[in-house]
Amino acid sequence: MKKIIISIILILTLTGCWNYKELNDYSIVTGIAIDKVDENKYEVSTLISNSPKNNSQNGSNESQIVIYSGKGNSIVNALKEIGLISPKELYLGSFSILVISEDIAKDGINNVIDFFFRYSNSRKNFDIVIAKDAKAKDAIKIMSPLTNFPSQNISENLDSTTKLQGIISKTNFNTLLATLLRDGISPTINSINIVGNSKEGEKKKNLETSSPDNYVKLGNLGIFKDDKLISWTTHNESLGINIINNKISEMYLKVKYKDGYVVIDTSSFKSNTSVCLKNNKPYVNIKLNGTARIIEVKGNIDLSSINVIQDLEKKSNKNIKKYANEAIELAKKYETDIFGFGLKFYQKYPKYFNKNKKNWDKNLDKLNINITSNIILENKVSAKNSLEGKNGKE
Repeated sequence: MKKIIISIILILTLTGCWNYKELNDYSIVTGIAIDKVDENKYEVSTLISNSPKNNSQNGSNESQIVIYSGKGNSIVNALKEIGLISPKELYLGSFSILVISEDIAKDGINNVIDFFFRYSNSRKNFDIVIAKDAKAKDAIKIMSPLTNFPSQNISENLDSTTKLQGIISKTNFNTLLATLLRDGISPTINSINIVGNSKEGEKKKNLETSSPDNYVKLGNLGIFKDDKLISWTTHNESLGINIINNKISEMYLKVKYKDGYVVIDTSSFKSNTSVCLKNNKPYVNIKLNGTARIIEVKGNIDLSSINVIQDLEKKSNKNIKKYANEAIELAKKYETDIFGFGLKFYQKYPKYFNKNKKNWDKNLDKLNINITSNIILENKVSAKNSLEGKNGKE
């Protein structure tokens, strides 16, 4: 009897779940784009990985991707229309990138974010970008020689540039959701641009050239007021925003010196923002710290001189403070707290913030903001003069 019971348990275990489906039963969505058709209609486009058919010769004549689009007066209805086209059920559990059109972002992204929050079959850790001066649909069509899918190209580009360039900071769905649900802070999201012809970029021949003319390129930050896109930033403003928001892993700064320049590469960069009330007046203190090394030199610059290194440190810190101040002036101009100063006051002085919450963004210019930057140059690698300077002396 015991053997029979054990056998039954094993059989039930091996048969799996009652609602199990084969992977081949699904269309695996790797990227989603949402555009605006008119005031009351969305166009949702899904980028689907296409598995080569068994009877094809290594899939050589088949595209690795398929894009299905549907239109509707809601995101759900647009997806339902795609269901009438796709021979398989859409699977949204593994997509990595969501591209939102600029016009939707200007109208407000709450509805889009709310859908993915409530839709149980979608993953919640995808990245988000805003298509600037282009359809979001076109951004997920552009083929890249270095990746299998356009969504993978965008996602991996976000990962690498976030680590290496100060103007890019990827926005994850969960982080964006938390920002939108809080008072005293508004989000920023990076833009994505199409370079070249989107129609040509979606063709297979775009993969067959060593120098593609058609590609997608990550751009500067878009700043939001609550859930609405209100402006695009410049390179320096994007850098300043990420500096203050502690989203810098590494950045390169060009520092002019006499008739030449040096380029420094920062590491261990940290930003710490604290708030306090003095005589009921709000104060914000931003401390920037880190180390950097010189990686490029132009001109006759004596890097063996302690005085020169100290002078370069002063100029570097001055530049960093300049970028941070430009970002703060931008926030004041558009009356949006993209740094979360209000959130910090709420956490430390809830009564004070709640009293001033209604006009908080309008009164950003009343904050007493002090920025200190302490970047230390570690010039261990480049302890000698530049070759150009050395040759100039001989």
